[in-house]
Formats: sequence, structure tokens, C-alpha cells
Amino acid sequence: MSVLDERLVALKSARRHIEVEGSSLGAVALERVLEDPDRIVVADVERVLTRAEMVDTARRLGGALLSRGVAPGSVVAFQLPNWWEACVINLAAALFGFRLVPLLTIYRAAELGTIFRACGVDALFIPESHRGFDFPPLVASLPERPPHVFTVRGSASAGDTFEDLLLHEPAEARLSASDDVKMILFTSGSTGRPKGVMHSHATIDALIRRTGEFWRIGERDRLFIPSPIGHIGGSIYAFEFPWITGCVAHLVDGWDPDEAVELIDRHGATFMAGATPFLAGLVAAAERADSRLPSLRRFICGGASVPPELVHRALARFPFTTVSRAYGSTEVPLVCPGVRDRGEAEERADTDGECTAELKILSDDDRPVAGGASGEIVVRAPQMLLGYLDPADDEDGFTEDGFFRMGDLGRLIDARFLQITGRKKDIIIRKGENISPLEIENALARHPGVRQSAVIGMPDVDRGEIVVAFVLPTDGGHFGFSDMTAHLERLGLARQKFPERLHVVPAMPTTAVGKVDKKQLKSLAIDMEGAAA
Repeated sequence: MSVLDERLVALKSARRHIEVEGSSLGAVALERVLEDPDRIVVADVERVLTRAEMVDTARRLGGALLSRGVAPGSVVAFQLPNWWEACVINLAAALFGFRLVPLLTIYRAAELGTIFRACGVDALFIPESHRGFDFPPLVASLPERPPHVFTVRGSASAGDTFEDLLLHEPAEARLSASDDVKMILFTSGSTGRPKGVMHSHATIDALIRRTGEFWRIGERDRLFIPSPIGHIGGSIYAFEFPWITGCVAHLVDGWDPDEAVELIDRHGATFMAGATPFLAGLVAAAERADSRLPSLRRFICGGASVPPELVHRALARFPFTTVSRAYGSTEVPLVCPGVRDRGEAEERADTDGECTAELKILSDDDRPVAGGASGEIVVRAPQMLLGYLDPADDEDGFTEDGFFRMGDLGRLIDARFLQITGRKKDIIIRKGENISPLEIENALARHPGVRQSAVIGMPDVDRGEIVVAFVLPTDGGHFGFSDMTAHLERLGLARQKFPERLHVVPAMPTTAVGKVDKKQLKSLAIDMEGAAA
């Protein structure tokens, strides 16, 4: 029995996770291909694939991997851009019982070495080259190199290739149980080492069915997917939604907001999800192009702080689109999938949407808070992770009754809508007073000269910590320290929350999934303090 299998047995014995009834994606695909083999599943700039083509290609790939000794239960990883080949690899994993590990293309030796050691990867798919970086030499340099490495879209000299594997005869599917591990997703690693989050076929199936019903995704929908498929935010839309809901996934390799406006209009895309920079960029690009994106009926914005003003601006620019925040994590995706309609989007722009999971708000002693009060968010839902790959990461991650600790602070409004008030560990303690960076960021975002803001705490001998603000101004806008002070005074913010430092920056550093990288901001603040000394 592998270490991963032993871990799964231990988790099932503990019964912390919810027992979920659900189907494996492989079973769903085999059923749907018989219903409508010619229906399109996925498209990118290279190729359009129907259900029949997807299943046939995945069966060939699975058969070739089996012939190389990659057995059901083996771990298969890919480090690919938003290419159709990744969708085939995912389907092959579902059809033949491989455990899938998506990897972001920005990962290098440190991240890959950690993940390969943790998972014991048996087969890896990589580009020969992407955006000027050659991946085979990187992988070859690793002591933890997987035994089988295949290049995708590689040259004849690239060794074992994805294309060569597809010459194999199609094999018969070997479906695994729905409660088996389907996917291991690693957290972004912006703080500390990455954690391996294990999801089963059933937890992912529950996620797609619940959110698909909430958003009313169906066969007429076309999902526009620029978010990286190496992350939960891109993978579920590219891999699972087309098979379960009947929609089409349109993959985009990279983010260019002006190109996105043109592509959404050209292809009649109806749905898009992305972090705050995606929405801000799309609105600005649509204004430049004088487009209202009439086909787009829903935009889901999450993964970072989303100022209400940005939501209102997007609703004004896109009159046919329900634009809303959403809330979740890799561990429990889409706890709040957003709102029902544009009316709620306007009224609840300061919330993260309707909570559809079992949720509690707890005080510091793990007791439920009074109605409407802020506290720690804990959730339990069918889409909840089975557990972390490393048992040590489970410590302090769950309540005694099996709720997952999201790490965020929030409050419920009208017992239905969730409003995030801060991070449980992202608190600035200034002169003994707890200060929420999110509260200050939301206040700064209300200034017309501010496009984006981020607030961090920096150590200070006299005060414990000081508040440092980073601001990305609007085009042609001016925002200085006196502007900030006057603005926060007008809003009536408590004086102890005013930032002691302000840095106006030309760009905000972000992680691969669009979150502001506060670790980089802290390093930048330290450098600026040193230069000013």
C-alpha cells in the first residue's frame, strides 16, 4: 500500500470529512459521450475537441501510460499552460484511476522538488518550452525527477512526447471509486511551504453540481478561462464543468485584457471567473474598446480583496452581466458562489455573496458569536477536502466537530450573505490594538485616484507594528500622503488605522492566481525603508 493510500485509509477512519455521494468524472464522461458524441467540450487556439474526440484521446493516453507501468493509483502531474492537452490528461486520470497533480508553470526547482518528494510523482507532463523558458533541463536537474517525463507540443528531439503516447490503441477504462483521491492541489506557497490539498472524485463532483445549479450553467454557456489550470480556480472550469453541465470551455494561455474583450465578444462567452486584477483589467479594456460585452451574463470575482466600488463599476459597464464577489479556498472551494441576480449584486456588493455551505462564525473560544458579529469563519460542505497530504498540516485546521477553519474573519448579514472582515492571522497589532488591513484597503479603494491598494504591517520598536499602504493609482491620477489622510478623515476612519507610510507603485506584485503578494510587498517596504535611512 502506498503512502497516499495509507493516508486515505486514515482519513476515512477518522471520518472528519463529509461522506459525499457523487460520480467520478470518468463515469460521467463515458455516459455523456453516448448521449451526444459530437458536442464540443473544450477549445483553445490550437484545437477544438468534441466529447468523442476527448474520450478516444484520453483512452489512448491512458493505455499508453498503462503500458509504461503507470498503474491505477499512480500519481500523474502536469505543469502546463492553459492548453487542451491538460484537459485530456485530466480525463485520462479519471478514466484510469490515476491521481492528478496540477502544477503552476511558474514553479521552479524549489517548489517542484518539495511537491515531488511529497507526492511521489510517477509521470509528469511539461512543455518543451513556454514563454522563453525550457522545462526539460529544469526537471532533469532535480534529484526527485519522476521516472516518466513527457513533453507536450515538443519537437522530434524532445524524447518521450505526449503526441507519441496518442499513437497507442485505446484501452478500456478502469474507473476508481468516487471516494478515492482524484486530485492533489498545492496551495500557492506565498507563505511557508505549499500544502497538498486532497480532493476526491465525489468532492469535486459535488462542487460542480452545486455551483453549476446556483449559476444556472448549461449547454448554452461558454466559459472563458484565462485563470491558470494549475490552480483550483482554473482547473475546475476547464476540466469538470463542460462534462457535468454541458457547457464549452474556452482556454486562454495568458491574460491580456484588451484581447479578452475581443475574444469574449467574438466567441459569445457567457461566463468568466477571476481575481480582482482580472475584473479591473476587463472593465478598463471594455471602456477603451467601448464594449458592453453583451454575451457575458456572469462574472465571478474572488481570490483577493474585491472593493465594492469595482463591482459597481463593472455592473455599470456590463449591463447584461451579474458581477459579484465569491468566497472559498482550495480546501473548500466556493463556499459562497456569489449572488442570484443583478439586483442582489448591486445591493450586496460589499459582501462575498450568499453562503451555500454549512457555516459558523466563532469567537476566540470556539463559541458561536451573536448574530451579525464578526468572528472566525469555519465551514463544512460536500466539496470540502478529504484532508491534507501531510497529516501535520491537519493540526489546528479543523474544529472538534469537523468544520474547516478558513483562516478568515467575517460576519453574516441577514443570516445569508457573508462579509469578510479580515484574515485571522493577517492582523496588524499597533499599540496593542488589532487593525484589519482589509478594512483600510476597502477605504482606500473608495478614492477616485486609487485603482488598487494593499496594506501590510511592519515591525516598529515603539508601536509594535506600523501600518504601511501600497497604492496603484488610476491612469493619470495623483494620490499622495496628504490625499490619503484627507480621504480617510472624510470617511471617518479611526485615526489609529491611518497608515504611517504610503508607497505609490506602478504595479502591484501578484501571485500566479492574481492575489496581491504581500510577502513581496513586505520585502519592498524593507528595501524602501533602508534606502530612506
